[in-house]
Amino acid sequence: MTPEELLQAENLPPELEWVATHHRLNPDDPVYLLIAWHWHRVKSSEDTLQAAIVELKTALDARIEALADAADAIAGVNAVLTEVRQEMANRPAVLGKELENQLRHPVTDAVAQLKAMEQSLGPVARSFRIVRHRELLAALLTGAALGALGAMILVKS
Repeated sequence: MTPEELLQAENLPPELEWVATHHRLNPDDPVYLLIAWHWHRVKSSEDTLQAAIVELKTALDARIEALADAADAIAGVNAVLTEVRQEMANRPAVLGKELENQLRHPVTDAVAQLKAMEQSLGPVARSFRIVRHRELLAALLTGAALGALGAMILVKS
């Protein structure tokens, strides 16, 4: 708005009409022009401020929505982490049972094979013990015979 437009009574905003009547200002008065110009500047500043507020609200709404989505995601992560923690706490027991189930049959088979080998090798082990006793007895008797023979030779000489 130009100063000439502000001086025309029909362009005068309703907010300023009371100022002119209350103070009995003449439209040719420079104070009147200054008040009208100041009012116009305040109105344009309000429009600019209102546009900035709308822009700020738009930007903040988008960020608030992003934060809400992030909070929902974090809540979901917490739930999943709780499930993982419980699963990990139960995992040693489950793993122990799985290992027991998987190893029970092979270990039982190995023990059975060892017992079968022990039973089949039992007579062989007894014969080894008997042979060993016989070897020791033969060595003892050979030593005694050689000792007696040596004593006789010494006595005759």
